[in-house]
Amino acid sequence: MAVYAYGPVFMRQALGEPRLAVITLALALASLATFVMAGRWGRWGDLTGRPARLVAAGLTGGAGAMALLPVVPSSPAFAALMVATTAFLAAVMPLSVAWLTLRHPDRPGEAAARLYRARSVGWAAGSFGSGWLAEAAGMAGVRLSFLLCAGLALLAAVVVGLVAAGPQTPPALAASAAALGPAGTAHAASRSGRFTRGRTQPDGPEEAGPPNLHNLPDPPAPTATPAPAPAVPLPSPASPGGVEGRPIWRYPAVVAIAAAVLFTASGNEAFFAVFGPYLTEYLDGSSGQVGWALGLASTLGILIMAPVGRLADRWGPRRVFTLGIAGYVAMYALITAFRTPLATVAAFALPLYPLTATGATGVISRTIPPARRGEGVGIYEGSAALAASLGSVAGGLVADLAGLASVPVVSLALAGVGALVAWRWVARTGEA
Repeated sequence: MAVYAYGPVFMRQALGEPRLAVITLALALASLATFVMAGRWGRWGDLTGRPARLVAAGLTGGAGAMALLPVVPSSPAFAALMVATTAFLAAVMPLSVAWLTLRHPDRPGEAAARLYRARSVGWAAGSFGSGWLAEAAGMAGVRLSFLLCAGLALLAAVVVGLVAAGPQTPPALAASAAALGPAGTAHAASRSGRFTRGRTQPDGPEEAGPPNLHNLPDPPAPTATPAPAPAVPLPSPASPGGVEGRPIWRYPAVVAIAAAVLFTASGNEAFFAVFGPYLTEYLDGSSGQVGWALGLASTLGILIMAPVGRLADRWGPRRVFTLGIAGYVAMYALITAFRTPLATVAAFALPLYPLTATGATGVISRTIPPARRGEGVGIYEGSAALAASLGSVAGGLVADLAGLASVPVVSLALAGVGALVAWRWVARTGEA
């Protein structure tokens, strides 16, 4: 969050970039990298079955890119590192959401909400922390915030790497394997190639030395041979043929959500891309207020995330998603009507992201087969990133051509279109 919040300010004040269009283009390219990579990370996770390892790899790469941000000498180099950072970190959410919803198939909305709440905690810490550092030390504080973010990402990679070293089979799949009975146990033992030390191995003699022929146990009493248990098929990665192998865009829920997100997130990112200059240059606010506004939004998101997850499971994720999209219309109506730093910070802090994210992932988890879950969530995250890319460019162009005051008006119009799409093709199509 510190990179997104203070990247434009750093390029403007530390690197001396005079054109807002160039700054927003850097944000657009970073978002485009997320769009391209989110679906691919999710697909790789579905195919390999090792999502935690991929998350650790993405966090490590993102940490390396962020560590170089404070020392770059020019705007193009800074933009390139931002793209690398987002490309690596695009692995985190689709793989994590898919993993959690598979582990909790009866409560997918609440499971996803816990993850998004954890991300909101990181956003709040990054926003408040970078805001305090920027207020206290200027651009030196912003540089320090970049380094701290890199260190935290590396620490998270280590923790996830330790998790990746253990078994990664979700409980639902483990239960299916247990239903195989003795046949499944034997199959698992044959795949592992050995049992415990001192017992017979499939591929060789005992490891504990020659057997003691004078201390053999009595042979077991003959029993009837049990009938073989029927095989229970386990979910497998999607194949080129069949329903699960069809293109992910053939699922109506994915198309409807992506279309609504495309318009709404484009408008939101158009304003977010120039939020720092809008608050500090147009409204004469302080640099610290940028971080405080984002931190307040994240904190409120943390507080409502768990109730939103339960609401999505009980009231329905389609309705929750549509409510969140409609909330952006209200937010930009307030920002357009009341042009003061306090009103802008208050409106921008409305916790709408938990509604849209939890609703979208709830719909996807209920309509897309488990073998395509990671790819489906990746498409949602990637669509939001594509909208962010388009919106960032639009925000910079509107600001350069018509002034900063016109950007929230454009955001309001795009949010209105997104709300219409969500109401017509998400909320009114029945509950998933």
